[in-house]
Amino acid sequence: MAMVEALVAASLLALGLLGASRLTLSALDAALQTRHLEQAQALAREALDCAAARISPCPVAESVGLEGTTYTLRMEQVPLVPQLVEISLQVQWQDRSGPRTQSWRTRVSALPDWLGVSSP
Repeated sequence: MAMVEALVAASLLALGLLGASRLTLSALDAALQTRHLEQAQALAREALDCAAARISPCPVAESVGLEGTTYTLRMEQVPLVPQLVEISLQVQWQDRSGPRTQSWRTRVSALPDWLGVSSP
């Protein structure tokens, strides 16, 4: 009888450890996806800041490798009206679950920065 109880207890312990290990793997995968998204956002922020500052050409590489992951950036500037440009940026990378894409858009005026500022 003691042998059966020990076998049942060992099976329940193994089942609990299996569940805990699956939970840990899911948490690690979520942390990795978050890190990839944060790096993509940092690259996009740098590229959009460069474009908004009107630095020509922007020193943004088309492909950047960080921590074993390659991020591909694609920027497009579309003039809307003579003094307004829409900047679109797309960042792509490969994840364990497949290809990922994030897109950002902003509009930048070509008017001088001092225009519209009143002095005291």
